[in-house]
Amino acid sequence: MSVQYGKVISLILLERFGPVVEKVGAYLFKYGTTPLLYIKKSTNLPLSKVKESLCILIKYRLVTFQANRNENLANYTLQHDRILLMLRYPKYINLIKKKFGNECEMIVEEILQRSYWTASEVIMKVIERLKKDHNKVVTILSLREKFLTLLRAQYLGRLPYSQDDKPVPTLVITEIDHNTPPNIDPKQISLVQSNKATVESLPDNGIYWTINFDRFHQDMRDKLIVNAFTKRFDENGGEFVRLLLQQMYIRTTPWAEVSNPVPIVEIRDIVRKQATHQHLLAFFDQYVNVLEQDSTNLIRKAGDASGGSFQIYLKETFTQFAWETVEQIVLEKFDSKAARIFRLVKSKQYIEPDQIQQLAMIPAKEAKRISYQLLEENFLQVQELKKSSSNGPNKCFTLFYVDLEQIVRMILELCYKTLFNIMTRKNHERFVHKRIIDKKQRVDTIIMGMRAQGAAEEQLADIEEMITPPEREILQKIELTMKKLNSVELEIDETIFLIQMYLVYK
Repeated sequence: MSVQYGKVISLILLERFGPVVEKVGAYLFKYGTTPLLYIKKSTNLPLSKVKESLCILIKYRLVTFQANRNENLANYTLQHDRILLMLRYPKYINLIKKKFGNECEMIVEEILQRSYWTASEVIMKVIERLKKDHNKVVTILSLREKFLTLLRAQYLGRLPYSQDDKPVPTLVITEIDHNTPPNIDPKQISLVQSNKATVESLPDNGIYWTINFDRFHQDMRDKLIVNAFTKRFDENGGEFVRLLLQQMYIRTTPWAEVSNPVPIVEIRDIVRKQATHQHLLAFFDQYVNVLEQDSTNLIRKAGDASGGSFQIYLKETFTQFAWETVEQIVLEKFDSKAARIFRLVKSKQYIEPDQIQQLAMIPAKEAKRISYQLLEENFLQVQELKKSSSNGPNKCFTLFYVDLEQIVRMILELCYKTLFNIMTRKNHERFVHKRIIDKKQRVDTIIMGMRAQGAAEEQLADIEEMITPPEREILQKIELTMKKLNSVELEIDETIFLIQMYLVYK
């Protein structure tokens, strides 16, 4: 694990859980799987604080445990990849909102905040929120159906549980339990809401559900592919690929490198039934031919010429995306000449310096300077080969080549460094303007309370005037700065996700 990655992990833990939990998490990141007393000794924290920190991290599934040789003691391991996913929570919530609506969005948001919850309790919490925030009445039956929809779509999964009474339990989940929906009783929930029954009386008490991040990442992966084909062709081409991915899941495991063949007839039938893309239906055969003849070969035709099927080559797709990302970075970091040399070395696989100067159509001195600049920045690698028949001073010759995996890992490190800098800058802005931000929050809280009590607009205006014009100007600048930083953070996360997808299929 890299130093930059560790800094990002520590900063996320510090922002969300405080310095004590961050200290325990940072130790586990640095030293790996460790028993409780080692953590206590190395962090110099009271044993009660270490236990409390581990309980919090285990609750949010950021730490796992297993019995060591002495079955009465546990070893703890930090799940650092899940900590990084906390930055993606807004994306997960937004994805569910667009796909299933506000109620499902609230269900996912509540579970993300708590890490896990029973179905009945999360339904009660969402009803309470809807009444309080939106004055909207939603039935328990409709929310039950929303919860089951998320469950059927595999965005939620059952939390593993212990089946033994050992000092260090083993958490397991069977396939039957994973696929069995919870028993949500609307009558019993109503009794609990009216304080006529306790939460313990609910039929699904003790059966907890949590977020299935893997399912969200499938959607994010598919969105990347669809967007790429939409930009390459048009909206109808992107829709064709989206339907192809949708049908892929019926006959292929989600993370397979190559999908099983998907019949073109199925895609045509779906387009005809949906009737939302008439242009795609009218020129369906032309789109099939265009995708089949596409030079990237990411989607290829399989089967006979009369019917035929398409296969998606997911590994090659993300390899191609990685190449394009690296080329774009070279272009932005250096210039178009550097990008030309990089593409030339990529196409030739191995190439001598003299050939670069000849084929890149760049002056020899400049081509040499750019090549060694790319070498210095690790975008090019060099390999020296010995001439077997030569004993003179020129008995070796040099070849330039591109090691994509090494470059991708280097870019990933740069992304972590950038992410750390952005998060640090956001914290700095909050610290510097803490007084004004706190004042704005107090004023907003007062106005909200007075509005709920039916205060007149004149009274509300008087309260708003507590913030002076210069302070409003500062607040606007802070808001603009934070929006820019949040936007950059999301873009960096998209690059990290794309690179991670490449490494998954590597």
